Amino acid sequence: MTDPRDLDELLRAIDGDVGCDVAAETLGAYVELELAGEDPDVLYPGTGIHLRSCPACRADHDGLVQAVRSFGDIGPN
Repeated sequence: MTDPRDLDELLRAIDGDVGCDVAAETLGAYVELELAGEDPDVLYPGTGIHLRSCPACRADHDGLVQAVRSFGDIGPN
């Protein structure tokens, strides 16, 4: 069974939260800035707010960070 606290997090409205669709569109750029040592919340504050409140998008973020760290030096063929 799903923890009801997860549902509460998903349903909570937070000022500035851009939602899943916009967060997904900006996630790549957000992670690039983050891994470059910059603060991605400066350019994408709504994405940062969203990632702190949405467990699903946070999981996508964490997976992307891990993939870039593991395979970021592999270029296109």
